[in-house]
Amino acid sequence: MVKCLLIDRDATERKRVSQLLGDLGLSSAERSAADEGLKYCNDNSTDLVVMAASPKGMTSSDFIRRMRRTARGKNTVVILYANEPDAEEIGQSIMEGAADFIMQPFDLELLQFKLRQAGVL
Repeated sequence: MVKCLLIDRDATERKRVSQLLGDLGLSSAERSAADEGLKYCNDNSTDLVVMAASPKGMTSSDFIRRMRRTARGKNTVVILYANEPDAEEIGQSIMEGAADFIMQPFDLELLQFKLRQAGVL
């Protein structure tokens, strides 16, 4: 079973993305802020992080860098999403190890494609 974490400050969007992940057979823990997500990743062996590109608490690139530093060799897949992406931050996040980026709004088919492409499904 893939252990998934969803990070987004917007509760409505967390609910929508969580439903999409559920439709793909993935159960996800949810956090509203990046620092809470980082603590979750440190306490659990997370396979996949799906997160808003501008999480509350730190930049997505900082989150990825800090997560990688404490991952103990685990290569967690990170997928970012945003309505209005900051190209510089997305680029930095991909350089830090994010697998991909999705523009919102996205649907089940696109999420499934990106997760297959990243080797999660």
